[in-house]
Amino acid sequence: MQIAGSSDSKIVVNKKNGDTTFQAYYNSRDVVNNTHQEFTKTYKGTPFFKNGWYKGKISTESGKDMEFLMAFNVQKNELYIVEDINKDAIAIKPEAFTIMGHHFSKFENAYYEVIHISKNTLLKEHSCILHSSSTDKTGYEASGDYEGEFVKSSKFFILKDESVIQLPRSKNFLNLFGDKKPLVEQYVKANNINLKTENGLVSTFKYYDSLENPQ
Repeated sequence: MQIAGSSDSKIVVNKKNGDTTFQAYYNSRDVVNNTHQEFTKTYKGTPFFKNGWYKGKISTESGKDMEFLMAFNVQKNELYIVEDINKDAIAIKPEAFTIMGHHFSKFENAYYEVIHISKNTLLKEHSCILHSSSTDKTGYEASGDYEGEFVKSSKFFILKDESVIQLPRSKNFLNLFGDKKPLVEQYVKANNINLKTENGLVSTFKYYDSLENPQ
């Protein structure tokens, strides 16, 4: 799928090892020097969420959902949609969108995945960095003939007073629950909750919600 304003690119699965790769095609002409360069660079992984294009929805101000083929570029924090299969994809900036069942909303001019809504809304930030094979060794280098590798990571935040705040680490995390901290701590230990995982965090916040709003 070609994106307007960019080089031609496509997502290809490496037949030898099954790697998902990102191929960028460049075609450059220098009229002054009468030179022409044409080449393709292949990277391991892609900058896109879930490494591809999927059907998704965008919610309008009227409350109506509009469906598109879309891709979320995690590296650039941009959403691309296809309105017409005979035209290039375009970049848009909606307030919220859903792709592959994952809901994203814009806070502080950046997209975060909303993974739990409660008194403390839990957000997940997706990041992507391109590690070039020509740079110093970082431990993330791609193998084989790849020009580099797109490496993804994530962090967790809460939405508090319309501000996005990163979750504190280790024991400081439990301080978020105020006078309910002893009960939450007991729940985490009793259920062997891993607070470094999305499932663990969501489970903990749901338990906290049940303390705040008992049925």
